[in-house]
Amino acid sequence: MRSVGDHINELPDDILVNILSRLTMKEAVRTSIISSRWRYLWRGFSGCLNFDDPFTMANSKWPHLNLKSGPINVERHKFVNWVNQVLSSLEGHCTEELRICFDVFSNHDIDNWIKFALERRVRRLELDFSRVVYNLRFVGQYTFPSHLDFYSSFRHLTDLSLTTVGITGEVLEHLLCYCCPVLEVLNVAESSSLTSLKVSGPSLKLKHLKLNKLDDLKDLQLHAPNLLSFEYSGPILPFSFRNVPNLVDASFWGCFSAYIAKNLCQHSIFLVQLHTLKLDTCHLLIGDSEYRAGRYLHDIPEMCNLKHLEIIGTPKVNDLIFCIALLKAAPSLYKFSLKLVSQYDYESYESVKTIKDHPYLSFTELRSIRVVELLGFVGHTADFELVMYLIFSAKLLEKIIIDPCLTWRVGTPAELIWRETAEYQSARRRAFELAAKFPLWEFVIP
Repeated sequence: MRSVGDHINELPDDILVNILSRLTMKEAVRTSIISSRWRYLWRGFSGCLNFDDPFTMANSKWPHLNLKSGPINVERHKFVNWVNQVLSSLEGHCTEELRICFDVFSNHDIDNWIKFALERRVRRLELDFSRVVYNLRFVGQYTFPSHLDFYSSFRHLTDLSLTTVGITGEVLEHLLCYCCPVLEVLNVAESSSLTSLKVSGPSLKLKHLKLNKLDDLKDLQLHAPNLLSFEYSGPILPFSFRNVPNLVDASFWGCFSAYIAKNLCQHSIFLVQLHTLKLDTCHLLIGDSEYRAGRYLHDIPEMCNLKHLEIIGTPKVNDLIFCIALLKAAPSLYKFSLKLVSQYDYESYESVKTIKDHPYLSFTELRSIRVVELLGFVGHTADFELVMYLIFSAKLLEKIIIDPCLTWRVGTPAELIWRETAEYQSARRRAFELAAKFPLWEFVIP
């Protein structure tokens, strides 16, 4: 009886290359050892070219992790050679995605990588040159080419992400209006050159826009009728949300998030259309006197379409009361996510356990919440009081997700190491003790 391998080997090369292109790049390269026929098939790879080395980057940022990588200059040289070697070996005519993420600033090589993306008609392009030392992110920053006639081949691009890449508003606007007719996703972060940006155009297809850590941005204009999601962290700018009629997902971080939180009434027309809202309240700095005056608690406009609210904040009582005020203003809310920071500095805050005694909560009922997610759980009395308050106030609550992982470590190589620590394991045990007290609710504890 003939094996499955025999049938596969009978397939023509173009079909085998198509199959290989559905694998990861590293998996496709490994097939070269199967036989002499397979040795060079991977060179026709047209899937996702993912050049990323998060463990080396993490070890350079946090040497105590002991991830066994060399000095950053050595690793940088090895990374650039790796990318160049693979790209020069490929023979296909198109590539689905090119993703290059490392602390590099070799301008000549990066120019060639962009040229490769143009020639191969990539649909998704991500360049992330984040610095190991954050304070040096603007030093020697690579500048995106400004010869605008060079970009006609970007007409297939649907997703563009640039981090720690200098790009001017003029270049971005030209790309949006003339060179990328089908672009749907744009992400720009940590650009030293972006001081003004106008996202506008009669044929603009843009659906998702992220603008983060743009410290020098002074002017932003949005007129994007197809925009569905918007994320922003940067200076406080007086831009309007009136020209984004289909926006349903908004995320704000840093000082601009505090500005939005303190001026919710001014944005009531915009807030009412949202399905998802994510806010960073760490910079809110609301004092007791402001709460006693009733501000922020009773002037929050109703967000009748909101389904998911995510808050990144501290365990201060006033910050948590503000979160609950937002919950009350969202009668259709399905999920509430709270990501606590400074979770091991509870002693420096007013005790969260007094949340149950706050007069504002005596008449609070959360009508629709079914899922609560708490990230940064430690297991102090404060955590228990918060979870119990949500259980007793949210009458339709079904599921409670509790994760003791440090918020800032989630999604990084440091996460796996943290989950092996005694602190994490201790907090996890306390989460199970809390779950045992409420058997009628579903608890999910990673």
